[in-house]
Amino acid sequence: MSDLGIGIVGYGKVGAGAHRNWTGKTDGVKLVAVCDGTEVRRQAAAEENPGIAIYEKFSDMLADDSVELVIVTTPPSSHCELSVQALEAGRHVFVDKPFAMTRVEAEQMLDTAELAGKVIHCHQSRRYDGEYRAIVKAVAAGKIGEVQHVRRIWSQYGQGWASWGIEGFNPTWRIQRAYGGGMVYDYAPHCGDQILRLVDKPLHSVFADARGIKFSDEVDDHFSCMMRFEGGATAYLECSNMTTLNAPHWYVIGTEGSIRSEGVNKSAELKRGDSEETETLAPIHEIDELYENVIASIRGEATPLVTADQLRASMGLIDAIFQSAQIGEMVTVG
Repeated sequence: MSDLGIGIVGYGKVGAGAHRNWTGKTDGVKLVAVCDGTEVRRQAAAEENPGIAIYEKFSDMLADDSVELVIVTTPPSSHCELSVQALEAGRHVFVDKPFAMTRVEAEQMLDTAELAGKVIHCHQSRRYDGEYRAIVKAVAAGKIGEVQHVRRIWSQYGQGWASWGIEGFNPTWRIQRAYGGGMVYDYAPHCGDQILRLVDKPLHSVFADARGIKFSDEVDDHFSCMMRFEGGATAYLECSNMTTLNAPHWYVIGTEGSIRSEGVNKSAELKRGDSEETETLAPIHEIDELYENVIASIRGEATPLVTADQLRASMGLIDAIFQSAQIGEMVTVG
């Protein structure tokens, strides 16, 4: 079987980092092309990947028959347009989070993939954070009974996030509205997706706050929301670039016990209500499963682990956060 030809559009930190790295170390795939609108990033791609095709125009990369899978790793505001173009050109698509800007855009992308008979997948990499995988495993095993409440907090502070982009393109795009900046678009697709998968029941309603407090006049640098699920379970999600003192990343309350974890890829603690002992949950590292699933799905050997319904639910949460924050009221998720 020949290697799957991969083209990356958007050769920024993630494109040149995580995506390039997995194509380089994975059997059965080959990076054959990079497309970027800025000269300095095209030069970097050529220097770091000798022999591949370099394109300025996306249409030119889509005309390259060696490109079978397009990785869309541009700012969020362009995800829908580029994904639809790639799908209509007969390419499979692996798109960074957030999958889209709205659920309406997500539906357009999913419908286009179905009509084209192509796979569309999403880089939900934080489903594979070590502490989260350990929590999921413990919950699935029934160690804390049925989940009743999840407290998920992402804490950070400073200019590092506000200027996380790459030189030669736009280092501060994450705090600019036109590019899809802000903490909601940056972290709700990660942390919200984690909660949705952990509770695993339909989301009923959301009450949210999203504000630009210090680091941007255009987008939010802090947001929080209360989530209520069918059946009564609740969750509190907070992601902020304003937290000079970190809070525990996880606290999960079940009918029979609780789980706490202090941060990404750190161990978690589990204590049952009828026990004096605290169990330590070691982080579980399984990120390769995501990339293997992308390849297997394209070859017809599996179905995407990030499903269409899950993407609809994630984008529905994001829509609800913005709507609730705007009107100052709880909104029902349709």
